[in-house]
Amino acid sequence: MREATRTTARKVLSAAWPVMLSYVAVGLPCGVLAAKAGMTPLVNFVLSLTFLSGGGQFMMSNLWLAGTPLLSIIASVAAISTRFALYSASLAPYLKRFGRRQSLAIACCYTEEAYGITLSRLASRDAWTAHHALGLNVCVQLTWAVSCAAGAALGSVVDIPTAIAGFAMTSLFIYLLYAQPHTRGTVCTALGAAVTVALCKWNGLAGVAVPLAALVGVAAGMASGLAPRRGGGDGSNGEESAASAEPTGSSPGGGAQ
Repeated sequence: MREATRTTARKVLSAAWPVMLSYVAVGLPCGVLAAKAGMTPLVNFVLSLTFLSGGGQFMMSNLWLAGTPLLSIIASVAAISTRFALYSASLAPYLKRFGRRQSLAIACCYTEEAYGITLSRLASRDAWTAHHALGLNVCVQLTWAVSCAAGAALGSVVDIPTAIAGFAMTSLFIYLLYAQPHTRGTVCTALGAAVTVALCKWNGLAGVAVPLAALVGVAAGMASGLAPRRGGGDGSNGEESAASAEPTGSSPGGGAQ
């Protein structure tokens, strides 16, 4: 029994440690920003342990410090958190092999990176059990929560410029954008969102910039998919050809919470 537990722990940690290291690097500035927004280390720890979107946490603090109205903050965080519905839909077929309670426990506490690892392991028919998946979730989420709490404690005693800590969120989303397939839809989505934010800022509408940019970006991406390609009238958006050019063994990556 003990040997089986050790084997499970070794397998989980071998998959989790790169994510855990990245969570420390990103969680510390996230905690610093939370401290600037008025959160104590304990509050930040509880929030980080129960709210699974790291990007949402960055957004909360940044928008609060910018004086954004509360309803706009809620709408913005809700908009970027809807991606978890897609994650759940893609993972659900593979969780059928586990019991209902085990599936619910896994689904209630996975982050984006844990989702990517578990999905690729289950899709490749690796010996990845419910204990492996849940253990992975717990390891990475505890690392994130402790890192954010440590950052909040650091931010309360050391005066770290908000702009420096806040750029961690910007750099994270730049990386996530660059990691997306370089298709017409991706470009239209990014440009639509960026132009909308710029126009809102220039016209004194900072409070609605983020949720409005999310809606415009999604609409621009969908419109680009419906528009016919140059030199072809089949209405395809080029993603099929891009997908066919990729190696067949590619698997989903992570991103931030």
